Amino acid sequence: MTERNAISTIGLKILMGITGFILVGYVSLHMLGNWQVFLPAVYINQYAYLLKSIPLVLWTVRLVLFVAFVVHIWSAIRLAQLRRSARPVPYDQRKPNGASWESRSMLLTGIGLGLFVVFHLYQFTWHLPPFSAFEGFTARLSETSRSVPDVHRMMVEGLRNLWVAGAYLLGMGCLFFHVRHGIDGLFSSLGLVNRRSFPWERWLAHALGWVFFLGFSIIPVAIALGWVR
Repeated sequence: MTERNAISTIGLKILMGITGFILVGYVSLHMLGNWQVFLPAVYINQYAYLLKSIPLVLWTVRLVLFVAFVVHIWSAIRLAQLRRSARPVPYDQRKPNGASWESRSMLLTGIGLGLFVVFHLYQFTWHLPPFSAFEGFTARLSETSRSVPDVHRMMVEGLRNLWVAGAYLLGMGCLFFHVRHGIDGLFSSLGLVNRRSFPWERWLAHALGWVFFLGFSIIPVAIALGWVR
């Protein structure tokens, strides 16, 4: 690999880390918001209404997330191209050489996450068939008698189906492995890792991966088991 490509690779890894950090921040807030499904329905319905009541803020957040998502994917593709150009002739035998499964499957888990995001939007944002009935799910806020989308009912009806719940668990599995290696890789790219000392960044990455996996997965599991109605 040339010096120029080496610099480009480091820059792309940092860019992937920064955009990944933005996406992780959103995922954290999204998870906390979704936990309101365990409360009376009015809480999550009011929360969803408040998020959409200020269009400027809503679309600014959506734009930032979209740009971060696109740049993250572009950086991953560009990195793959640089690696391929550095070794145009593949190895006769592929050996992990100590690399973790997460690091060798980032592309796979990334594709899985991308497909999950599209499905999530298809179901809960676009309300396309067979989820068109969600358009008619409305509730009234007791304080104002305003009719708002019944997000609580959408979540319960949408995740009660075992196939849909299974798809969500699979998506959260991809998130778990992607975050575990992504956070660790971010600190490595920024030069904040010292393998001779306590690998705090690896513990942090693993802990965050488990928090996301369990935090999101408990929702479809609870709904499928009838704990949330």
